[in-house]
Amino acid sequence: MDYNSRLRQAAREVLEGRSSGLRETARRYNVPVSALKGIATFYLGREENQVCMGLPCVLKGARRAAEELERRGVKFSTAYCLGYCDKGPVVKIGGRLYTYRGSLQEIPGKEEALRAYKRLDAYVKEGGYSAALRLLEERDRSFVLSLLDRANLRGLGGAGFPTAAKWRSLLSNPDRPKYLVVNFHEGEPGTFKDRELVESNPHKLLEGTLIASLVLDVDEAIIAVREDYEAARAVLEAALEELRAFLASRGAAAPPISVVSVGGSYVVGEETALLEALEGRRGEPRVRPPYPTERGLYGKPTVVNNVETIAVLVDILRAYYEGREPAVEKRYSVTGDVERPGVYVLKMGTRLGELLKASGASDVKAVFIGGVSGGLLPGDADIALDFDGARKAGVGLGTGSVIVLSNGRCIVDAMYEVAQFFAAESCGKCEPCRLGTRELVEIMRRIKAGRATEEDLKWAESVAKTMMETSLCGLGQAAGKVFLDALGRFREEFEEHLRGVCRAGVCFR
Repeated sequence: MDYNSRLRQAAREVLEGRSSGLRETARRYNVPVSALKGIATFYLGREENQVCMGLPCVLKGARRAAEELERRGVKFSTAYCLGYCDKGPVVKIGGRLYTYRGSLQEIPGKEEALRAYKRLDAYVKEGGYSAALRLLEERDRSFVLSLLDRANLRGLGGAGFPTAAKWRSLLSNPDRPKYLVVNFHEGEPGTFKDRELVESNPHKLLEGTLIASLVLDVDEAIIAVREDYEAARAVLEAALEELRAFLASRGAAAPPISVVSVGGSYVVGEETALLEALEGRRGEPRVRPPYPTERGLYGKPTVVNNVETIAVLVDILRAYYEGREPAVEKRYSVTGDVERPGVYVLKMGTRLGELLKASGASDVKAVFIGGVSGGLLPGDADIALDFDGARKAGVGLGTGSVIVLSNGRCIVDAMYEVAQFFAAESCGKCEPCRLGTRELVEIMRRIKAGRATEEDLKWAESVAKTMMETSLCGLGQAAGKVFLDALGRFREEFEEHLRGVCRAGVCFR
């Protein structure tokens, strides 16, 4: 076994609780204790008791929940997204999830999810797997790339890169084996659309994974599930067993699909950090190029697509076989100051105002588009919710998360919470992000306390610009950009705080 293989195996023992201690495990596998400890400290530390302090939960009363647990003498740590943002504020007690609304109300877990998901028989009756089964009979599957071009399918998990272009890059690489990795890490605060899809209709994701595997001619497909999503993983594994039996009964040969839990912080959702995590190393972003389609999982050609992108393949291919044009829809996770938080499935390009109306938003001051990483817009910015509309407005569509702030909210207070999130979730690999996120937290703390000056704002602006220009991955870049969005669009409110004025009356305490 080579060094990397030994280190991965040793790390798995530690992370799964099967080791006799770091030093003894390092000795048995002949790896440095420091290397093994680096992995263990990156992934371990998920407490049994946690309070989510992500912005959507803070807007719904997470601070009160934390105060109540402290009053009861419950020890807890801070999380920044537990994946159930529509049910916020969310707390974890004894490993189980609860909504806190004056009292603890348990959120249904994997037992309930296993009873509720759409079974294979029901999915097949609705036309499920019809597209994948027909594709299995095709000798030349390259036509699917043209379908993706016509549908203008782009990555629906953040970056929005054209899917067909990414796939062609992998197909042009002669190296083997080849891998498909389905990114189900979903750590952006306010984002839960993929979890909701998988828990309710896992076979749509599995059919999309099968379609992608066949077109890409991969040797293995891996669905990388965020470790917090225990219910979703249980549902996926149950559905995968149904699919295997279904394919075997038809004598269908298909690439193997596996489901793997992945720990780590928000940054592990970045595609190269996810590959590092799957290989048993710290989930830190790689320098690109080379890109994953050139040198990905275990150094081999790899396509990384997120859950929603893969699921949409089913709609596109089924429409083709049925002789109609596909209507590409987008899933939006809506939280914050709305009456009806949840997932909204709308045609790509729907106006923001329509989504806000559907979710019961009113008196809107500001909206985070694409989560806190995508950017911040004033409440009257009725943009088209597609990649071009978001780009023209200076934000990113990102994960499709929409977080609404009403006029009773303080922008400075909200941005303080956002700054804390980025500082906590930075992997620390590059200095602009590691140091810059911490500096923005300190500046925002001074502004909230009424101790900041105009020079502080100028310095923060300089720090944010440096982060945007020099950070290794999107986390540091997004942390800088969203601060500049807030300062540029709500500068008057920041300057009022320099004079000791908070419109919402929540600062200077």
